[in-house]
Amino acid sequence: MTERLDPASSAPARPLRILFHLDDFGRGGTETALIAWLAALDRRWFEPSLAVTFPTDDFDHWRAQGFPADVPVHILASSPWMHRLHQTQRERKLGFGEKLLFKLLTHGAIRPMVARRFLKLARGADAVCDFDLTFRRIAGRGSIPWLGVSHYSFSVRWAQKSAAYLSRRIRQLERYTAIGVLAPAMRREAERFFAGRSTTIVDLPNVFDLDDIRRRADAEVELPAMPYIVCSARLDEGQKDHRTLLRAYALVRSRGVAVGDLVLLGEGPARGALEGLAAELGIAPFVRFLGFCSNPFPYVRAADMLILSSRYEGLPMVLAEAMALGTPVIATDCPTGPRDLLGDGAGLLVAPGDAEGMADAIERFVVDPVLREASVRNATAKVETLAPPSANRRMLSVMESMMSRSGRSAAQEQQSIPAMHARADNEHISAR
Repeated sequence: MTERLDPASSAPARPLRILFHLDDFGRGGTETALIAWLAALDRRWFEPSLAVTFPTDDFDHWRAQGFPADVPVHILASSPWMHRLHQTQRERKLGFGEKLLFKLLTHGAIRPMVARRFLKLARGADAVCDFDLTFRRIAGRGSIPWLGVSHYSFSVRWAQKSAAYLSRRIRQLERYTAIGVLAPAMRREAERFFAGRSTTIVDLPNVFDLDDIRRRADAEVELPAMPYIVCSARLDEGQKDHRTLLRAYALVRSRGVAVGDLVLLGEGPARGALEGLAAELGIAPFVRFLGFCSNPFPYVRAADMLILSSRYEGLPMVLAEAMALGTPVIATDCPTGPRDLLGDGAGLLVAPGDAEGMADAIERFVVDPVLREASVRNATAKVETLAPPSANRRMLSVMESMMSRSGRSAAQEQQSIPAMHARADNEHISAR
């Protein structure tokens, strides 16, 4: 029987060592969610460490933005020959020959070497948390449990895939002791996806340090002229669908509604096309493209409302952050995520791709202060359930359950695995 570690009691004899993994760092929600977990885990119960396959310029950015100093970081593709082409590929600068070399090196040499290095690191951990499922081909190896975390809707991401692809992916994901999902809708979707199989699905919503979010919102920044609407999301039309947002905003202005400017926080490949669409719609003078912002919270708190127009999500960090800051929220009712956060009157939901419906929701918030106040009140109560105390209890429950299924108890793990004393590979991070 698994030893129960009651969060209300004294700390365990030794914290459970969780080795997290992320393939590389960009500037998206997955990275934000991972760093939030690393910062929020109670060090009386957990000892987190992080393995990153490829160092990137963006990882340097995150480390300069308050990355937890006590978390050891292990760079797996640490030599320049292993990661230089990866960084170039992220910047979309590879020529034909370089693309071929990159593919041959990555799959023929780098991935196998990285896998061996990771499995060696994992010997000093009590559990693995593969935060982006990129180690699915080696998941389950060793004597410790593996947790894989899915951040997006299965049905949307894999809807157009062949039966052979889906069968292969399911076999890979079955290697994890458990698959963590971020929201009830994702759980229902995953249970349908893995119907008749032994895969264990666990609830593991993102964690939000509400006090830290509110503290960071106090930072002094040069805010746009108020009032304004804000959207904080990567400029990626495959997922975020800013086109619908721009069309909705144009409709609101055409109706003569007293609405402020539209401020877009985020960078991405669609920026040029979106700027062109804003000009085409006649709203370019009122749309502000501010680029990526490492601390969006002052902008979000000062906004009249925040809008997320995504085609699909997991559990959108930006929605919960706005809810914590008392900013009314509008989001598309995409397959997973927004409804779990905004249901019960915590925000307004519109159909994905529905510009008229989004324009109606914007107008409702502008003209109805009673609706705004009720939405903010309900959102504040809802987001408190995602704060660190609840998140730590969830993670502890997941880890204990996985150890139990693996035939080990937390106490056995503490007694049988030597402590992991590997240092952080800081010198490799800047050696590019």
